[in-house]
Amino acid sequence: MRAEGVDFDPQGTLHKWAIRRERVRESFPECPEVPVREAELGNWRNALKPGEGTQLLVLDTPPSIEVHYSAAISLCTSADFVLVPTGATQDDVDSVMPWMATLASAEVKAAFILNKANRRTKSYESIRAKLLQGGALCPIEIPLLEDIHVSAGKGLGVLDFNRGRANDTFEALWSYVAREVGL
Repeated sequence: MRAEGVDFDPQGTLHKWAIRRERVRESFPECPEVPVREAELGNWRNALKPGEGTQLLVLDTPPSIEVHYSAAISLCTSADFVLVPTGATQDDVDSVMPWMATLASAEVKAAFILNKANRRTKSYESIRAKLLQGGALCPIEIPLLEDIHVSAGKGLGVLDFNRGRANDTFEALWSYVAREVGL
C-alpha cells in the first residue's frame, strides 16, 4: 500500500521524519518511500492531491487548531476518519473533549486514541471512562515505548523492524483504522 503524508503542523515533525527516512533509503532503497509535503492548514484543499497510486493519505494537524478553526473543521469533514490523539491526564481530556464535540456536531467519523498510555496509573481507567463519555475511543492504545521514538528519530516506523515491541500494537491499530475506513 502506498502512503503519503501532509504536514500541516508548523513544527514540521512529520516532514522532518520523512527527510530522515529519505536518508535511510539512500542506504536501504528497499525501505518503502513515504513522501510527506508541508502545507498550511488554511490552504488544505490544495494540499490534498495524492500522488499516483496513493491509497492512504495521513494528515498531521497542528496541536492548536484554534488559529485555523474553520479550516480544521472543513478538513475533518472531508476525511474518511479522524483520530484525535490524547494523553491520559485531566488536562488532555479538557483539551480534546470540546474538539470531539465539534467533530460530532459536524458528523465527522472520529475516535480518541490514547497516546503514551500507561495502564498502571491510578487515573488511567477514570480518564478512559471520561473519554468514552465524549466519543468513540480507539480500542488500541499507544504505550510509552522506547521503540516508538527511537525508530521515529531514525526516519523509520516500528513496523520497519522485525521484532519491535510495538509491532503488534501498530499492526492492530492499522487493522482498526483500515476497518473503519473500509479498506
